[in-house]
Amino acid sequence: MSPPPAASAHGDDGSFPRGDEFADWCGRTFLRPDGGNAEALVDLVRSALREALSHQGSGPVYPKAGQEEDLSLMGERGLPEGSVDAELVLGQLRGWLAGAVKVHHHMFAKNVVPPPSFVHLAAWCAVSLFMPNGVTGEDAAHTLSAEPASARTLARLAGYDRHRAGGLFTFGGTATNLYAINVGLAKAQPGHSEEGVEPGVAVVGSWPAHYSQKSACAWLGIGTRNYIAAASLPDQTTDLESMEAACREVMARGHRLACIIGAGGTTSNMAVDDFAGIAVMRDRLAAEYELDYTPHVHADTVIGWAYFCFLDYDLQRNPLGFTPPVVAKLTRLVERLRTVRHADSFGTDFHKTGFSPYTSSMIVMRDGRDFSRLRRDAGVMAPLFHDKDAYNPGTFTLETSRSAATMVATWLTLQALGKHGMRQLLGHALETAEALRGHIGALAGQDAKVINDLSYGPDVFVRCYPPNDPAAQSENFDDTDSVRRVNRYTSDLFAWLSHQDLPDGEQIAVSRTSAAFYTSSGEPVVALRVYSLNPYFSASHARELVVRLLEGKRRFDATLSDPGVYEGAR
Repeated sequence: MSPPPAASAHGDDGSFPRGDEFADWCGRTFLRPDGGNAEALVDLVRSALREALSHQGSGPVYPKAGQEEDLSLMGERGLPEGSVDAELVLGQLRGWLAGAVKVHHHMFAKNVVPPPSFVHLAAWCAVSLFMPNGVTGEDAAHTLSAEPASARTLARLAGYDRHRAGGLFTFGGTATNLYAINVGLAKAQPGHSEEGVEPGVAVVGSWPAHYSQKSACAWLGIGTRNYIAAASLPDQTTDLESMEAACREVMARGHRLACIIGAGGTTSNMAVDDFAGIAVMRDRLAAEYELDYTPHVHADTVIGWAYFCFLDYDLQRNPLGFTPPVVAKLTRLVERLRTVRHADSFGTDFHKTGFSPYTSSMIVMRDGRDFSRLRRDAGVMAPLFHDKDAYNPGTFTLETSRSAATMVATWLTLQALGKHGMRQLLGHALETAEALRGHIGALAGQDAKVINDLSYGPDVFVRCYPPNDPAAQSENFDDTDSVRRVNRYTSDLFAWLSHQDLPDGEQIAVSRTSAAFYTSSGEPVVALRVYSLNPYFSASHARELVVRLLEGKRRFDATLSDPGVYEGAR
């Protein structure tokens, strides 16, 4: 595929066009004031979809063959002098998509990535035509109302007082943690935004927590060394005794504890902490150490938030007919998620379990007035905000550019799916995860085993073993040498599978976790991770995925000239 030639919208020398030529070109490129040329956009969307889909192949990964060299040349040519015809430009899509995963494919079961809903995509495109910036009501006007509407809905789902709560859309789960910690900083050290962060200010989290929590500490100037990770239990929930000890360590040194972050659905195993217990512990320590502030408690529920839809679902009557193992998981999950109402804030990633495209996230505060702690000097922002009566979240958001189109599209998607739709989609993911577990148990023998029986969610962690390895019978996770040996084999297998050029009919797309859980000595346990949020992924597809995985493993084993390369293998 060669770069497309330049069209003649401008002169060959790039000179400005004359007569009606410029107007005609604008009519093919931008929406007219009366919207009368919208069909041109619709046609281009059709062309883009046709180009992308007609070359997508039948496997879970977009074909790469013949695309790499062409892509490397495109940037070398620089910006063309003349405009390039839109249809020709869209012809490049197949090259840019080469090697990308296809989240809508039934053999895609990689990470927490859902297929985005048509409602979100359609609404985002329509509203984006008007370019509403979600930092000021003066320009975004009523589109910005989708933000408080979404916040009230999520607050109500979680058990907050929706009239008191508040929320903000932001750029990802990292940002939800960033906002929560910054609010905690404002509580612990009110002048930190002007004076800088005091030495020793700390955040206490959990060992299996997402690394974005440490990233937030780094960006806020707290420092990653002042992020203290409490120990976790085998199901990846936080050991509250260890969390209390970490909090005491901070306070005993006379340092300020800005934020306590609990697990609200970890990226592995969907572990959810007891936030009622965390809040009670926080209040007790604040009184004991006579703090002049109250440390902020945040629930990192960017994945788990979606299961709020089950808080009022009748699990005993079970009208959707979920199987007993799924009902048991939901029962445990609901019991823990009910405690999120005791946290001061929680985060959501709609692009994870909300069936929306990247990026759509929200931080929800139990007391919306907490956002005022982040308000900046109005004099600095005077050029931006002229209407004092408008809702102007840009006076306290990190961002000075936020798409209100994302807000409207997310709000419409929540309505379109509703609780019933969310329950069906999430329940389906749990059901197919159980099917995967069953097929691995029935087909894998000593080649692989599921190792996360305590999972609350759809994660299936598959531990793979070298041929005739003694650990395959019954792995002893207290044996560090054995754990490291199987870690190495599983990692090598994943790397080999990821680089095989297989026919579409043999491909799978799964991921690898560097720590499905940690052993009692703190050793990470590596495993393949199978996770599907695809509504088209069925129990029969689960079986086919297992068959393909095992066939790939056997081919990898055949490449080992010396199986004893994995020390301890027989």
